[in-house]
Amino acid sequence: MRAIAGQYLVTEVAPDTYARTPWAKAFTEDPSFTGVYGSLFHELTSPVLRTLPAFLKKTHFRNPTDVNDCNLQFSTGQRGNLFQFIGSDPVLASEFNDAMECHSRYNTTAWVDTYPTETIIAAAKARPTQTSPLIVDVGGGKGYDLKMFLAKHPGEVPAGSLVLQDLPEALKSVKAELASEQAITVRAHDFFTPQPESVRGARVYMLPNVLHDWPDDKARQILQGLMPVMEKGYSRVLIHEKVVSSEKPASRVTIMDITMMAHLAAAERTEEQWHELVESAGLRVVKIWHSVQAIDSIIEAELA
Repeated sequence: MRAIAGQYLVTEVAPDTYARTPWAKAFTEDPSFTGVYGSLFHELTSPVLRTLPAFLKKTHFRNPTDVNDCNLQFSTGQRGNLFQFIGSDPVLASEFNDAMECHSRYNTTAWVDTYPTETIIAAAKARPTQTSPLIVDVGGGKGYDLKMFLAKHPGEVPAGSLVLQDLPEALKSVKAELASEQAITVRAHDFFTPQPESVRGARVYMLPNVLHDWPDDKARQILQGLMPVMEKGYSRVLIHEKVVSSEKPASRVTIMDITMMAHLAAAERTEEQWHELVESAGLRVVKIWHSVQAIDSIIEAELA
């Protein structure tokens, strides 16, 4: 207790007497918060970052570009990519999902506070007979972004019109958690495979912190996988990601950039790089919505 009080993680209020800080309180009140500091950090993040200097020396300090042959495999001896590695360990998979929810809740600006979500509702109301989904959350984990949308637009979202997609192992516990949310439909899907007809013509296909997990060739493949079910002039892709400033980038972004390189041969991207990636896939950037409070942005794209 004295050690963590010296780091101001708890507060010493009298000799041998301590009070919780908001940070310490969160551990008992928010399960997702503990995911960041549990096995995800100790069994994955810390060991992988420790081996990064040796891996880079071996590759003559070239940025890795192969998700199946990068520092993760060098560090763990594991074959396959990060998500296959996580999916093979139920505890690690659960804590990863919790950590991603925690990241959405505390480390990023809520997408509904950055993007004008009322335009999504308005576009759907202009097509009263349409049965296509309103939002398809691609690789959406525990559905936190969809729940934020519901909270902002209570009573305005038809049943089943929000579709949550992720790998089966990521959704094992999610269906029960979202059972009471009639607006949300949970569907297992691998975004490297063709999208099902059931999500054709949605207003929005969301990619929340997905593309920074993949090098350009894989990220392009994910974007192109959405295009066959998009409706030209109507459907939008909303990419919720960090945009690296060309001058004095924030340390949170540069640290995440290194983390993506170490685990996934991937990277955070500058505004210019986002334009290049989106356009190389055959889409067009409509607008980049920047958050006033934080480093997260929404890259809005449509069929070119």
